[in-house]
Parts: sequence; C-alpha cells; structure tokens
Amino acid sequence: METKDNRDANQLENERQNILLELDELGLQGLVSSALQARYNQIIDDQLKPLLPDPLTILPPELCTQIFREAIGDGYDSSHQVEDLLLLSSVSTSWCHYLVSVSSFWGNILLSCEREDNLAMVVTCLALSKEYSITLFVDYIQPGLEMYKAVLTPHAGRITKIDWWTSHHGDIFPFIKSLGHLPVLKDITFSYSLMEFPDIEKHFSQLMRNAPSLVSFFGLVLNAEMLHHPCVANFTLINTRTSFSEFLRISGENQGDLLPQLQVSFLNFLSPFTDFNHKGFPNLLLNLTRLGLLDPSPGYGELFKHCFQGIKTLMITISSEDTLGELLVALSFCPRVTQLYLTILEMVQSIPERLEYSKLKSLGLLSMDKDYGPRTFDLDRILERIPTIMPCLQDVTFYGRILLKDKGLHYFGQLKDLRKLSIWRICSSIQLNDPVCFENLEQMDLGTSILYDRSLMLFKNLRSLAGCTMIHDRNILDYPHPASYAVPPSSFNTLVRLAVSISLPVRLQLGLLPLLESMTLSNNLTGTWAGDILEQIIFTPKICPKLHTITTEGLLAEWDILLLMLLRRNFLHERTIAKIRGIGVRYWLPPTLLQPISQLLRGRFVPDLDLEAFSLERIAKILYRTPSE
Repeated sequence: METKDNRDANQLENERQNILLELDELGLQGLVSSALQARYNQIIDDQLKPLLPDPLTILPPELCTQIFREAIGDGYDSSHQVEDLLLLSSVSTSWCHYLVSVSSFWGNILLSCEREDNLAMVVTCLALSKEYSITLFVDYIQPGLEMYKAVLTPHAGRITKIDWWTSHHGDIFPFIKSLGHLPVLKDITFSYSLMEFPDIEKHFSQLMRNAPSLVSFFGLVLNAEMLHHPCVANFTLINTRTSFSEFLRISGENQGDLLPQLQVSFLNFLSPFTDFNHKGFPNLLLNLTRLGLLDPSPGYGELFKHCFQGIKTLMITISSEDTLGELLVALSFCPRVTQLYLTILEMVQSIPERLEYSKLKSLGLLSMDKDYGPRTFDLDRILERIPTIMPCLQDVTFYGRILLKDKGLHYFGQLKDLRKLSIWRICSSIQLNDPVCFENLEQMDLGTSILYDRSLMLFKNLRSLAGCTMIHDRNILDYPHPASYAVPPSSFNTLVRLAVSISLPVRLQLGLLPLLESMTLSNNLTGTWAGDILEQIIFTPKICPKLHTITTEGLLAEWDILLLMLLRRNFLHERTIAKIRGIGVRYWLPPTLLQPISQLLRGRFVPDLDLEAFSLERIAKILYRTPSE
C-alpha cells in the first residue's frame, strides 16, 4: 500500500519532470522563466531533505571519523586537508562542532609564506590538534622563519615527521635547530633529489642530538663519518656512497653486543658496487626488505645467498649481460622478492639463456646510456625473454626512452596474470596484429606512446586507460557514426576510468563507453579539443551514460561549454543518464564560476546565467588584456 511519504515523493518527481518539459519548450522559443527555475530548485531541495540525513546522527562515531578522514585525504594530499576541513565545517553547525572536536584531523600542517593566511592556519591547527602528533609540510619559509619558530617551538614535542618540499635545501638544518628538542621526530623526507651538504657531519650530529628518535631521513646521503654515529643503527632507511664491506664494518662497530642486527629495512648504495666482503657480519641485515645497488661487478651474487635473503624489493643498475645473468641466478636465493626495478645500460643487449625467476610479481624497466643519461635504444631482445623467465608478472612499468616496437608489447600479452601496464616517456608506435590477448589487463597507462586503434580490440577487460594514443587523424576512441555501425568495439565495454592527453591539432571522438565513470582531460588537451569532448557529452549523452566526474589538468578556456554541458547533462529527462557530480580543475578557474558550477552540480538552476560571459573570446580578453585597456 502506498504511504503518504511515497505519494508526496511521486508528486514532487512528477512536478519536477513537468517543469523540465515546460522549460525545454520555452528554451526552443528563446525564452526563460525565472519563476519555473526557482520552483525547480525548491523541489530539488525538498527531494534531498529526506534522502540525506546528517550522517553524524545515524552512524557510529568511529565510522564517521573514518569517512571524514577519507574525505580530507592522507599521505601526499594531506597537506591540503586544512582547506578541506574548513570547507566541510561550513556545511552545518553540527559538522563544525564535530570536526573541531577530533584533534587527529588537524595534525597535518603546511608551512608556506606564499599564502597570506598561512600563519593563522598554522596557529589554528596547533590549537585544535591538542596533544595529537604533528606532521609538517614545509613549502617556503625563509621570510617567516622566526615567525614559524615562535609558534612551533612550544609544540616541538609533538612533531613526528617533517616533509621538506622547498628547493631551499640549506634551510632545513637551521630550521630544525631552531625548533629545539624534538623527542618524537622519526621521519624527515626530501621531496627533491638526494642531497649532500657542506659541513654535513656537524649538522648531522646536531640533528641527532635534537632528534634522538629519528629513524629515517629520505634524501640524505650518509657518508662514513655519519655512519659512525651510534643512532644510525636504528635507522630504517640509509642512502650511502660507502662500500658494502665498509658499511658493515662501521655498523658492526656501532652495534657491539647490544643488538643482533641493524634495523634498516631500505639500504641504497649510490656508488658502484664492487666490494663484497661480508665475513664477520653475517646477521646484521636480517631486517632488510628493500635494497638498491648501482652497477655491481661480477661476483656480487654470492651476497644474496648470505646477506639479502629477506629482501622483497630490489632496485639495481646493470651494465653487462654477465651481471644481469648473475642477478637472476642470485634471486633464486631470495624467495621473498616480488618487486624488481631494473635499470639497463646500453651495453646490455639480451638476457642469457636458461634463466627463470617465477616468483616476481612487479617489474620496472629503465633504459640509460653508459654515462647514466636517458637514451633511446631497442630492448626487443631483452623483452622477448621476459615471459619465459618471469611468467607470473602482474605489474610492468617502463621508464625512460625505450624504443618499444610492435613485438615489444606483444611479449607481455603472453603474461596471463598481467593486471597493470605502464609506459612512461617511451618512443613507441605499437600495432598488435598477432593473436595475443591481454585477457586480464585492467590498467594501462600509455604515456606518450602511439597505439593503433585496432590493437585495442585485444584488451577485453580494461578498466583504466591513460595516455596519448594517436593515429593520423583518428584516435583509438574514434567510434564510427552510429548510423553506420550500431555495435561499438567490445574493448570499451569495461572501461571505468579514462585519462587523455593530446598535443596534436586533431579532434578526439568518443566511442560508446557504457561503464565510464570518470574522465581526466590532461595537460595538453586544451582549448577547442577539450571543448570537442564536452560538446559530444552535450549532444550524445548516451555514449557515456554513467559518467559522473570530469577533471581538467590543463588550461580549459571554454568555460561556457563546460557550463552548458552541466546544464544539459544535469537536467535530462532520461533516468538512465548519470548526472555530473564532480568537476575537478587543476589549473585556473575564474572565481565567478565557483557559485554557478557548485549550483549546477547540485542539480539547481542558476538564475540569469550568462554563458557568453565565459566564452573563449571573453576569457581571452581577460587573459591577454593590455595595461592600457
């Protein structure tokens, strides 16, 4: 039996549909009814009220905390969570009180003098985080070093991690020294390259006095004198240019009889690996799980049997076929290795016969010349052996400029367990004609490679596709006119995520993408080309009926087309067409667009919306206005 609530809901929905029909008829006559639009917005609000109860009133506190934590991000994105928290706190008074009460939300603090309100944000976070641990993201602080010192010093006892973003590397040690004693600081990270400083030994000793709990300094190269510091025995990550035997000797002297082994889990040698003496220190590296070796000379394989049996991830640079063969034999002593990041120098042309390492799950390949510079060269003779010696690979990534020919990708089609394939910055033109099927491949990032459209027929279960994939005047997503072909390529039936980057003056035509939920228009896809895609979504919404999120990572100047797309997409009669619920802009957005876009995303009409004000011509005048204008 139909309840009163159901009758009321049906009446509202019928009225909403009728208003849409009336507005469409008026639109055909070039007319607009503000009264009908206002009534439509009121209906949307009335429909949402019973459907969206406040989660704080119906969910357990622990679940609410987890939901909000997911919303504000973690890891690399967590530096922006203050802005997200302030935005969420504006939803309602109850949300504001709740967010302020959870101190763990406010522990990630960004330091940046480039933001006028940054000091106020820092003070707010320090107050609201109460006794919770603090992570500092340091962007640019030189002009305000004393200012930050004054507000942070009273809370130095809560700082557990410092993530150093700024290129002013020399400021890090004075900054840490200015904070005084840091009893719980465990992790410092450079977001740039490995660093070596003048007088580093003096700075390092001071640092260890101030931060006795430090166990990881990612990006800092430790020399022999620094390795002698007794606290290094507790480090979990070490980059060094010392020889292996010297490293063990120094570490062994530091240990004495107090500890049976080092705590290091990631050990990276940055000098050619030529000294393998490990006698007398057989148990120092039992905790080691990640290892980096640079250009080892023949004979290093014996170490895997005695010192590296517990490693899971290996990063290694190979300069000869002999050392490559020795590596694969040595891995047989390391049953836990599942990730291999292999840098192959130009002198290596093939993989020796009669080798197999069936346990490997993840492989990264980087090509370089003999001077460790990027170089384009042919790896086909190496790649043809990969399916035989590493048959269980699930994740393959190419780095650097490798000439990946047609058969190069064909070899990986033989890997039955392959789930993810990434090709970064590789000179490639790929056309797959052989009957090879990537039957389990779910994610593919083509980088700047060229993949012929007919080849995509082989990817039957692909769910995520990214990269620039062009052929002449057509794209792999070029779908024939429906009047000629009613059945789309089957390879797109499973695609859920799509990221496209186009640098050529061509028109991208979307095919039928029945499961596509999110689309990213990347860096070079700007101007009229991005507009072409938005126009296709406007006029043929059924090509991607489940699309709900669009992100632009380049300069999108045709804001009028974006607004028109939201107007048409979010006010359709067809219930089988998903509404656009998210728009991401990672470049420049006119401030006057914030309110219209947010209203349209909520399914509400925007009164007196002037699309012409956001046209390409108007935007160009704003961007390129001369001082005299």
